[in-house]
Amino acid sequence: MSGTTIPSNDHMARSIGGTGQILAGLGILVALGLWLVLMGRDAVCACGEVRFWQNTPTSADNSQQFSDWYSLLHGVFGMALFLAIDRIKPFWSAGTKLVSAMGGSAVWEAVENMPVVIALFHGGPDSYAGDSILNAFGDMVFVVIGFGLAARLPLWATALLAVAAELTVSLAMHDGLILGSLRLLGATV
Repeated sequence: MSGTTIPSNDHMARSIGGTGQILAGLGILVALGLWLVLMGRDAVCACGEVRFWQNTPTSADNSQQFSDWYSLLHGVFGMALFLAIDRIKPFWSAGTKLVSAMGGSAVWEAVENMPVVIALFHGGPDSYAGDSILNAFGDMVFVVIGFGLAARLPLWATALLAVAAELTVSLAMHDGLILGSLRLLGATV
C-alpha cells in the first residue's frame, strides 16, 4: 500500500458537501427535538399562545415562545462559537463550521433543559421549568444568526454587539451571562 494516503480529519471535514451539511444540520435539529420530547418538554407554550417574542421578563411563559430576551444571549453564544471554531479549525468550510456550531448549541440546549441545570440557574421550582421545543429551536436560530454575524463582521464589531446584548439582557431581565455566572458561583449580586 505504498503511496496510498489516508485523508486527515480536517480534509474529510472540508470535503463534506452542501447536501451533507444540510443533512447534518437537520439531523442535529431532529436529535435535539427527540431529546426534548424525552425530557417532557412541551412543543409550544402551555399557555396556548404562540408568539414570535415574549417581552415580559417575569412571565411564566418566558422561554416558551419562539424568542425572548435570552435569545440575544444565544446570539452571543453563536458569535463565540464562530470565533472558537474558526480559531481552532480555520481551514474548515463555513458550512462545516456552522454544523459544528449547531452541534455545540444543541448540546447546550439539551443540558440547559435538564432538571438539575434548571435548578442551578433558576433558583426555585416555580420560576422556570425549561424551554418549550419551539423556544429551543428559536435559540438555535439565534445561534446561527450570531454565528453569521461574527463570520462577516470585524472582531471589534462582534465584541460591541456582544457587549450590547449582555447589557440589554442585564437591564431588561436583571440577568445575563455575567450576572448568571456570578449567581452560579455563589456570589451575591
